[in-house]
Amino acid sequence: MGPLRICCNAFLLAFISVTYVQGGESTSETIERTLPAYALALRGSLLNSSLCHTELETFRRGVDHRKLWALKMLDSSGEAKPGFIYGNNYWLGSRSQCDDTSNISPLILIDAEIKNNSKYRNPEEEFPPFGLHYFVTHFRHNSTLQYHVRLPNEDLITLGLCLPASCSSEELSMILERLFENRTLLAGNLYSADFKLLEVRDLKDDHKWLLDGNLILVGTLLVLTIVAVTVGTIYDVTVHQKQIRARKISTENNNEYSNYEKKTADTTESAIQVLPEFRQSQFAKMMLCFSCYTNIKIILDTKLGSEAIPAIHGIRFLGMMWIIMIHTVFYMADYADNKPWSWRMAEGFAVQVISNSTLSVDTFFFLSGFLVSYLYLHGKKDKKEDNKMVNYKAKLNEFALTILRRFIRLTPAYMMVVGLLQINAGWYGKTSQFYMTERPQDICAKYWWRNFLYINNLFGRETMCMTWSWYLSNDMQFFVIATFVLILSSVFFYTAAGILTFLLIASTVLTGYVSYIYEYVPTMDAQYNMLHILYDPPWTRIGPYIIGVATAYILLRLNHKLDLKRRTIILGWCLGSSCNLIVLFGLWERHISVISSAFYVALSRTVWAVGLSWLLIACSTQHGGIVNKILSYRGFVPLSRLTYCAYLLNPFIINSVYLHSETSVHVDFLPNASLFLGNFAITYFCAFVLSLLFETPNVLLMRMLIASRERREKIER
Repeated sequence: MGPLRICCNAFLLAFISVTYVQGGESTSETIERTLPAYALALRGSLLNSSLCHTELETFRRGVDHRKLWALKMLDSSGEAKPGFIYGNNYWLGSRSQCDDTSNISPLILIDAEIKNNSKYRNPEEEFPPFGLHYFVTHFRHNSTLQYHVRLPNEDLITLGLCLPASCSSEELSMILERLFENRTLLAGNLYSADFKLLEVRDLKDDHKWLLDGNLILVGTLLVLTIVAVTVGTIYDVTVHQKQIRARKISTENNNEYSNYEKKTADTTESAIQVLPEFRQSQFAKMMLCFSCYTNIKIILDTKLGSEAIPAIHGIRFLGMMWIIMIHTVFYMADYADNKPWSWRMAEGFAVQVISNSTLSVDTFFFLSGFLVSYLYLHGKKDKKEDNKMVNYKAKLNEFALTILRRFIRLTPAYMMVVGLLQINAGWYGKTSQFYMTERPQDICAKYWWRNFLYINNLFGRETMCMTWSWYLSNDMQFFVIATFVLILSSVFFYTAAGILTFLLIASTVLTGYVSYIYEYVPTMDAQYNMLHILYDPPWTRIGPYIIGVATAYILLRLNHKLDLKRRTIILGWCLGSSCNLIVLFGLWERHISVISSAFYVALSRTVWAVGLSWLLIACSTQHGGIVNKILSYRGFVPLSRLTYCAYLLNPFIINSVYLHSETSVHVDFLPNASLFLGNFAITYFCAFVLSLLFETPNVLLMRMLIASRERREKIER
C-alpha cells in the first residue's frame, strides 16, 4: 500500500499543477504572485527609463531564462513563510547569499564538488551583470486570521529583497505601493490581508553616526579611562608592588609583620593604603585606583569580612541568572517568528518559574533595602552616639553625603552604558534588517537627563531611554527614602517606623486598587501591556524594599542569634517557603477573577519578600542547613560583585545579538536555553571589563576621598 499511495499522491499533485496552468495562469504569473522580488521586476516600467528600470528588466529576463545569477537573486529574496497564522512575519530571504552572488571566488572544495555546485562555468551565466544590494521593506497587514497577542509591531511584516544596487529606496517604495494597491501578492488574498508600506531601507551604513557628538564624548572618555588604567597598572606593577615587598621585608626584620598583615588584610583598603615609609602623592594614589593588577584581585577575591552575610552573594548571583533568563525571552519580541507560541509555552505549572520570573527583580529590591539598613544600623551600632542635643545640621549633611556617595558610585558606569547604547543603536538602526521597537538612538538623545537624575521611571516607556533602567531609578528613589527614614530613626525611632509602615500599607492598597480599576487579569499579554501601570512605578514596587529594611533591623536586634526549638525552626522554613512557592506558582491558572487578581497583585511581591526575609534570617543565624551552604559558596562572591554591571549590559548585549542576526528567532525550549547560556557568559565577561574600567576604580576613588576627608576632620578636631 505504501508505494501505491505515493504514486497516487504524485499523480494528484501533477494533475493539480497542470489544471492550474491550464486554468489560465502562466508560470510567470504564478511566480509574480508568489515571489515579491519578481513582481517588483515586472513593475519596473513604472520607473520610466531609469537605470533601476533597465536592470530590473534584465533581472526579470534572467529569471525567465533560468540564468543562475538571476535565480540566486530570486532565491536570496524573501517570500511568504510558513507559520503566518502563528506570527511568522519575517520574509527575510538570505542577506549573506545576496552578498555572495557576485563573489567570483569559488568555495574551497575539490574541483569535482565545485563543478557539481554550479550549473554553469560561464561568468555571464553565473554572475550578475550589475551590482546587487540587499534591501529590507517593512509593511503592516490587517489580517484577522493571524493570532494577535498584543506585542509591539506584531502586525509588521519584514521582507528582504536582493535587487540591483542602482535602485533607490524611493523607487522601490513606489513599486511596492502599487503592488499592495492591486493586491498582487497571493499571500494577501490567501490571508485576507491588505498591506500598507511603512518604509524601505537599503541597510547602507552612511557613517553619519560617526559624526554624532555623543560618539566623540564617549570615545574620549573611553580613551582617557584606558590610558588611566594603563598608567595605573604600570605604576602598580613596577613601583607600588616593589614598595609593598620592601615594606614586607622591613617589617619582618623588625618582627612587625603580624601587625602589618592585620592592617592589610582587606585587599580593597590595601589598594589605596599609604605606606609610612613610602608616602605617595595624591596623583599616584589616584592612579592606583585604576590598576588592573589590583582591581582584578579585588573583584576575584572570595574573602569576606567577619560581619558579612555570605548567603547574600548566592541570592544575588542566582537572582541575576534568573533575570538574564527572562531578558533572553522578553527582548525576543522584535525578533521571534512565533510570538503566540511563546504565550502557549508559558502555560503549565513548571513553566511558572519563567513566566513569573519578574519576581527576581523583587529579590533585588529586598536585598537592596536589607543592605542599606544593615550597613547603616551596623555602623551606628559600632559608633554609639552621645545622648546629647541632636545636631540636625549634621544629620542633614549625613543624608546629603550618603545620597551623593550612592550617586557617584552608580552613575559613571550607568552613563557610559547609555552612551554606548545610543551609538550601538544608531549603527544597527542603519544596518540591521529588523525593525527596532525601542529606538535608543532617538530616545536617549532627547531624554538621557532623566536617566542621569534617576527619574525616567516616572514617564511612559515610549519615552524611556534604556527601558530596563526603570529598576535603577526605583532603587535610587527607594534608597533616598530609606536613608531619610534610617537617619530619622536615630532620633525619632517610632516616627520612622510609622512612616515605613504607612508606605507599605499605602503601596499595597494602591497597587490592588489600580489592578482592580483596570480590571487586570494576569494573562501574559495583559502583564506585558500593563508594565507602565503596575510594573514600573515606584508606588507599586516599594513593598519588598521595606521588608528588606525591616529584616536588617530584626537581624541586628537578634544579634545574629535565633534561639528557637527545632520544631519552631522547621515551622518557620515551611511558612517561609510557602510564601515563595505560593507567589511563584499561584498564577498557574491565569484566568482568575478581577478581585482575586487585585489581591494577588497587591500582596504577592511583599509576601515574596517575607519568604526571602526568613531565608536570610535563617541563613544568618546558623539555621540555614544545606541551603545556607549552597548560597554561601565562595565562588558566588566574585560573580555577585559583577551584578550591577551585568544588569546594565545584559539587555544591551541580547539586543545586539538579535539585531546582528540574519534570521529571526524561533521560541523553542532547548535552542533558547543554549541562547540563554551564551548570553550569560557574554554578559559576565563584558561586566568584568566594565567593572575594571569604571565601577571598581570609581569605588576606590570614592573611598580614598572619604578617607582623606575623615583624616582632615580628625586633624581639625
